[in-house]
Amino acid sequence: MKRLFSTVLFFISAVSALQAQQDAQFSQYMFNSLVINPAYAGYKESLNASLLHRDQWGGIDGAPKTQSLVVDGAFSTDKKVGLGLVIVNDKNGLLNQSSAYINYAYRLRTGSDEGRLAFGIAAGIAQYRLNEDKAIVEDPTDPNFNGGSQNYFTPDAKFGVYYSDEKFYAGLSATNLISKLINYRQVGNNTIARQSRHYFLTAGYLADINDFLMFKPSFLIREDTKGPTNLDINSFVLLKEKVWIGASYRTSVNLWKKNDLNSGTFKQNSLVGAVEIFLNQNVRAGYAYDYSLSPLGSYTNGTHEISLGFVLNSDANKKNAALLTPRYF
Repeated sequence: MKRLFSTVLFFISAVSALQAQQDAQFSQYMFNSLVINPAYAGYKESLNASLLHRDQWGGIDGAPKTQSLVVDGAFSTDKKVGLGLVIVNDKNGLLNQSSAYINYAYRLRTGSDEGRLAFGIAAGIAQYRLNEDKAIVEDPTDPNFNGGSQNYFTPDAKFGVYYSDEKFYAGLSATNLISKLINYRQVGNNTIARQSRHYFLTAGYLADINDFLMFKPSFLIREDTKGPTNLDINSFVLLKEKVWIGASYRTSVNLWKKNDLNSGTFKQNSLVGAVEIFLNQNVRAGYAYDYSLSPLGSYTNGTHEISLGFVLNSDANKKNAALLTPRYF
């Protein structure tokens, strides 16, 4: 019975995700915002690479699993051009979505020495694979499940703006910009959902408490104009510039009236604990644990997310290497 109920809860949540957020979700986005904003490319002014694996709702068969690879750096005179590559693989039940984006950002100096205003754009392609051979059906002759897999490809684009200085950052971005121009009935044969345009608004501030401790509050708003607005409130501290420790509260809010919103939509409120450790000058490791505050929390082992990051050219003795000023955002 517990297995049956957990399965029912999973499908309720999956339907909720279709109604609202469709883009892959991450809990450690604050350590590398390129996954949500192309204007972040080149922010750290060094060549960086990061890997991430997310295992959502552990213990439920078919629950989402996500992997990402992110590489970015700043180039040209005065590091004005940011370039990046983002590859994401997201598996949710029978559907597997893989995407790859090339990111370009142009970065302008503002008032302070550390101030930068960046405009970014990303272009890429997404592959949707429906794994019919993994479906459990009562009628093996059901024509809707022929035992194989179906693959569909669609183009995509993103746009973003990102400002940062030594104490403050703010970003605004949009994804799935050309989804409305795609005929999903023809491209996806009515087997994949139209991708809704998503908007992300984020900001944060760094406060020096003392020589040992820094405090960084931030927030992220995710909006697709049809489902509930998702809000993350984050609070992190940096210890001796070696260890980030913090927590996030994720919830759904109704910022304005939406005629198509189902008032009974399954809410996925959760608490997130995260830590990131700088193992040395060039390597960092991160871990996040999400605990669901909804009824789903009683039937899962939580969500686990691990990450590894590498700085590939941080030799301070090289003239064109990363700036000596740490990049806290």
